[in-house]
Amino acid sequence: MYLFEYQAKALMREKGIPVLEGIVATSEQRALDAARELGEGPWVIKAQIHAGGRAEGRVCDSEHLRGIEFTDTVLEVGRTAARMLGENLVTPQTTRQGETINAVYIEPEIRAELQVFLAILIDGDRGEPVCLASVKGGSQVERDIFDDPNSLVRVSLGAADHIGLDVGQDVAAQLGLRSSVRDAFAQLVQQLHALFVDRDLSLIEINPLAIRANDSLVALDARVTVDDNALYRQPAMAALASRTDRSEAEERAAKNGFNFIRLDGDVGTFSSGAGLAMATLDAVSHLGGRPANFLDVPPVLEVSRVKEAFLLILSDPGIKSLIVNVFGAGIMRCDTIADGLLLAHLEQPVTIPLVMRLAGTNAPLAISRLERSGLSLQFAPDLASGAQMVVEGADRRPATHNADSIAGRLAQWLSGRNPGSSS
Repeated sequence: MYLFEYQAKALMREKGIPVLEGIVATSEQRALDAARELGEGPWVIKAQIHAGGRAEGRVCDSEHLRGIEFTDTVLEVGRTAARMLGENLVTPQTTRQGETINAVYIEPEIRAELQVFLAILIDGDRGEPVCLASVKGGSQVERDIFDDPNSLVRVSLGAADHIGLDVGQDVAAQLGLRSSVRDAFAQLVQQLHALFVDRDLSLIEINPLAIRANDSLVALDARVTVDDNALYRQPAMAALASRTDRSEAEERAAKNGFNFIRLDGDVGTFSSGAGLAMATLDAVSHLGGRPANFLDVPPVLEVSRVKEAFLLILSDPGIKSLIVNVFGAGIMRCDTIADGLLLAHLEQPVTIPLVMRLAGTNAPLAISRLERSGLSLQFAPDLASGAQMVVEGADRRPATHNADSIAGRLAQWLSGRNPGSSS
C-alpha cells in the first residue's frame, strides 16, 4: 500500500524525523489559506499522487505545469493548485494515462547546500532491510546513479528490530559527509529504521534530504510503502488507504481474484503465477518490447475468472499485441485458459496479434481447441520464441474473424452452456 507524501511525512514527524510544516489542500481557497498560514513565501505546491518523478512530470493538457511548482505569491499558490486539482499528472513512473490529482501539499521552499538520497527497503535476496544512500539526491537520482554506480552506498541492516548509531555513522562516512552532520545523520537513519520496523514498511525513502549550511537536516520529500500482507496488524496504516489507491482496472482484477498492474507499454501479457508473469515481462523487455501490464491469474478452475482477465486486457485500446504464457500444473489446466479466451472473444473480439505459449496439464487439448476455433493466433514452443513473436506482432494486426465462427464450436466444447452468455 502506497502513502501520499503528506501521510508519509506525518509518520516521520511522529518519530521526530525533521520535516517541514505543510498543509494539504483540495481546493483553490484552501490553498490560498494554507499559504497564508505557512507565513512568508516562497512556497512549493506538490501534486499528491502515488508515483515519483513529479518534478519531471507534466499535468495533462498543460505543457508548462509540472507536478511540483514554486511560487512567490499567495495568489499564484491558489491559481497553481486550481490548475492541478482534478487533472491527471503523467510522470516517468506512471502509466500514459497518469494519475488524478485530488489534493496538493503546500510547504515553504527552502534552499539546501547538499541534497542526499536516503532509503531503507527489503533486500529481496536476503530478506532483510538494507539502507541505500547517495549524495546525488534529487529528481535525477536514478539517472545519476546509473551513470555513476559507485556513488550509491549500500549497507545491510540485518534482521534485528533495532540498529545502533554506528550504522548511520558508517553510511555518512561512506558518503563523505562532513563530520559536523554525521551524528544527526546517524540518528536519522536510526529513526527511519525504527519507523520501518514498527509500521511493517517495505520502503521508506527521503529524496531529497536537505543538508543545510547550518548543519540541519530536513526531509524535503518522502515516500512510504506499507507491506500489504501486514495490514491486518497495522489497522492505523490500513485506515490511511485512499479510496483512489487502485485504478478501476485494478479494482476489477481484485474483485475477480487476480493481480493486475497497468504499465506504460503496448504489449499485453497474461500468465498464471507471479514468477512466470515476471519472467514474461522480462523476456518482452529484453527484446525491446514495452509491456502494457502485469497480470497474474492464480490457479483456478473457474473459466469465468479467466474470461474476465482476458476482457480486462483486451479493453485497453493501447495494446498492439498479446502474449499468453501459461504452464498448467496442479488445479490450473491449459484448457481452462483456452476456454476463457474463447468466451472473452465472443464479447470482445480479438483484433490484435495473439501469441500462445501453453505447456503442462491439458496443453494438447487446449491447443487443439484453439486451432479449430478460427481465432487468428500463433503458438510458441517456449517463452523466448513467444516473446520474439509478440514483440514483432506489435507492429502488425491480424485479419479479423467473425465471432460467430467459434460459437458453434464453443457449444460443442461447453455443452449445456449458452455461448453468448458469460460463464
